[in-house]
Amino acid sequence: MIMVLIIAFCFWFGGYAFKNPEKVWEYQHFLTVKDGTPTLFSIYFIKACGILLIVTAIGMLLPFIEVILDKTIFK
Repeated sequence: MIMVLIIAFCFWFGGYAFKNPEKVWEYQHFLTVKDGTPTLFSIYFIKACGILLIVTAIGMLLPFIEVILDKTIFK
């Protein structure tokens, strides 16, 4: 059950980080930076981490595909 939540979180946060890297940067630096803007490198790095999270979620999902297919009509 906890693995399902981790996979769902990785998909959700990975997609969010890829779509809204500026917001993720604001969440990361809201206590340390006042009226700052993220650099282009940090935007690309946050997007790359979002893609990495989605790939990780897919990798964690692969062992469960066989279990799912065994319990369906594809026996």
